[in-house]
Amino acid sequence: MITQLHIVAHDDVDKGLIKQVRSWANEVSERASSESLLPLVHITIWKAIEELQDFYRREKEALGIITGEETDFLATHEAWRGYPRVHICEETLKGIPSSVIQGVLHHEISHAIHHGSPEFYTFRFTTRLQEAARSHGLDLPLLQQCVYLLSVAIKDAEVVRWLVEVGLGFSQRALLEHTISDTDDERRIWEGVRNSPVLSKIACAAFLKTLLPIEIMVSSGVEGAAALRNQWGRAYGWLLEGEQECLFRLTHYAMNHEHRNFQDELEEVSLRLINEPSI
Repeated sequence: MITQLHIVAHDDVDKGLIKQVRSWANEVSERASSESLLPLVHITIWKAIEELQDFYRREKEALGIITGEETDFLATHEAWRGYPRVHICEETLKGIPSSVIQGVLHHEISHAIHHGSPEFYTFRFTTRLQEAARSHGLDLPLLQQCVYLLSVAIKDAEVVRWLVEVGLGFSQRALLEHTISDTDDERRIWEGVRNSPVLSKIACAAFLKTLLPIEIMVSSGVEGAAALRNQWGRAYGWLLEGEQECLFRLTHYAMNHEHRNFQDELEEVSLRLINEPSI
């Protein structure tokens, strides 16, 4: 069973972009022929960011979805309606190098194929997890945000590992290099939450979105991965040494649990972060 692509482009989207999206998406789908994978992925190419934002607002309201702001990303994936969907916005991609856009498409199509069912977008909040969160000052809304951010990092790591295995790791290196090229916003956020035992944990969960995939690439022996890790160290040089060590501990803990059931893995990593004494 080969994964099929259903691409819909909104009015006035550049035809060259549509052709390129299809080509890069096919580079992934042609490698995903296992019967365990999903047979159809829906891809929507939006013209303007406002259109995409309106879509997400309507979907969240209709389905009762509570997550972060998806339109902050170059492209997104979800399965809220029970099947995998990828969203790309032409306006958002303006000025982005083609190698980075290729990496984004590879990344999001892989998410759609491997995380294309609702189980990866609904999270379990057990009594144990909620009690641990409360004991560290995280109420349910803050716990939800923390778990959501960790779920993003864990799923990203799974996708990057698979792309490396099928020979597309080069595109993820380009994407990660772009992602960590500008950390000014994260630095400002961290300076504001560094001394908060609660908000600093949520910020650390967000930082794992880049560090965890990088460490996956390093452990897989991807060419240039060690240089990418060094680039991460320079880009996040504003983190204190102890803060960086904490992030690496959390990252390696997550890597050691990556073969478990997704919900179990997410809970264990969430508990590890919540109980981390150094933040």
